[in-house]
Amino acid sequence: MINYLYNLIREFGLFMSFARNVQFQKKFVHNQVDAIVNQFKQTNDGSLDEDDFRKIYLYGYAVPAMIGDTFCVLRGAKMSEQERLAMTFLGTITGLFDDFFDKKNGSLGEIEMLIENPVTTVSSTSYEKLIVTLFNKALENCQDKDQLKVYCRLVFEAEVQSKTQMLPDIERDEIKEIIFQKGGVSMQLYSCALAGSLNEADKTIIFKLGSIGQLENDIFDLYKDYHEGIKTLVTTETNIAILRKTYSGLVDEIFGLVRATNYPGKNKQAFLRILGLVLCRGYVCLNFLEKNEKKTNNIFSVEAYQKKDLVCDMETPGNFLRLLHYAAKIHY
Repeated sequence: MINYLYNLIREFGLFMSFARNVQFQKKFVHNQVDAIVNQFKQTNDGSLDEDDFRKIYLYGYAVPAMIGDTFCVLRGAKMSEQERLAMTFLGTITGLFDDFFDKKNGSLGEIEMLIENPVTTVSSTSYEKLIVTLFNKALENCQDKDQLKVYCRLVFEAEVQSKTQMLPDIERDEIKEIIFQKGGVSMQLYSCALAGSLNEADKTIIFKLGSIGQLENDIFDLYKDYHEGIKTLVTTETNIAILRKTYSGLVDEIFGLVRATNYPGKNKQAFLRILGLVLCRGYVCLNFLEKNEKKTNNIFSVEAYQKKDLVCDMETPGNFLRLLHYAAKIHY
């Protein structure tokens, strides 16, 4: 009981530390990005909208604070300004690249051209020019520019493959492979911002973190994905316990990989505590979804539930306390 209470207090402290990292990153983003955004708002040809600008800031805040600062705990060195710049600008293009493919109907060939020849003179719209401007800022601050371009291509190949998730007869094994690959290579793309060569163990951990991150997103996006006709491991599941087993298996695998690294023990423990706080969000949502099964003969039937049954709000006090509770119970 004493250990549990100690861990509970520590998890709350980690949450507050994370909140401070986000606030620091928000100021950093505004200092680096405001001038660029304001310029494009003035010269916008209509291809950019407020949602595009919102996503620039959203991912610009989240990627360095959630991914960069967290991985730096494991390596035992804070991000340099150059690393933070690179990861910030990689974050700012995340939403734009996704929408260029999904909403702007850009082809893989067009995206590859932007990656290989990122100059604004060959861009036809304000949208493309903004992508190129932000991407060049990321390139300027990444040490391994060629590797960054390789991962960019892998990310968009994964985006192409993810289109098959709209097919009605797609198999669950194929869905699993698609989402794990998409999440994994996206996380590896962000890792290009960090200086020094990552060893194979680091690369595997980063890929697995991306995979479980995509699965966790799908768990929270269940309502949206179902109504958009996107097949995921969550929208096609009839037993939440099976989904929980898949999720827990990934958590255990990642924890095992981290423990097997040569990083100092205190770094590994601190890193795992942060991961625990992040990944326990998934458990809170899984428990929330599992309650629905009692209403439908112990079979999870997404089509039978209302929106309130499928959207887990982590900002409510109850879910926040559940998050701390689950994280405090993990053995690190």
